[in-house]
Amino acid sequence: MSEQELFPAPYSERGEGFAVQAVTHWLRTAPGRVMFGLRAGGLPVALPDRPATVSHRGVEARVNGHITAIEDVSSVWLREHPEATTRYVDALRRVLMDKRTRLDGYATQAIFVGSVELYAGSAMDSIDIELDDDDGSYARAIDLLRRAPHDGRTAFAMPPEPGTGSFEDPIFLAGDQAWIDGRRVLIEYMPDEGSRAETVALDREALADALERAWSAMCDVSERIRAELGRLV
Repeated sequence: MSEQELFPAPYSERGEGFAVQAVTHWLRTAPGRVMFGLRAGGLPVALPDRPATVSHRGVEARVNGHITAIEDVSSVWLREHPEATTRYVDALRRVLMDKRTRLDGYATQAIFVGSVELYAGSAMDSIDIELDDDDGSYARAIDLLRRAPHDGRTAFAMPPEPGTGSFEDPIFLAGDQAWIDGRRVLIEYMPDEGSRAETVALDREALADALERAWSAMCDVSERIRAELGRLV
């Protein structure tokens, strides 16, 4: 179950049968050299205090011995408390300026790009949702939820690549597969606990509203981090 990763209202958007939340990825461990530079590892970032209910442990990755660890923090809470972002950027800057730091592409992206998380079903399971500015997936998701026909079934997916055959599965934007069906979006996913796929039916307009609000909060905080780092370096 993923309920322990859900932030309380108003830091998550709650709809009928689902929740959406905006997440900013704080780097709590940066990839670098340890043991006097002799060994690959990670350098800790002194994260500022925040309520336990508005953050949870995120991804921890190890590449060639270098460690990147993330703390996921509510973007909505951070937008309400800009001083927390200022303290985080100050702590992050000290680590980034350390000659032992070996920042890679993943860690860099985590610093500047947040995410939007989707939870649904009776157990509020985490459901993968692919939203990005660079590849147009966020704009595609909102456009489909707002404008797809109500009298048929439309894949909630990226448009087919040129040359893609009709027999190939689309690149779905949520879950294992997702379809807009009338006023609903149907999402099939594998629950956190269990071995059989489940399907949820969510109100497409309510989901679009929640995604837009969460995306806005996430982008606001990302832009603040970028601006403050830019002033400090």
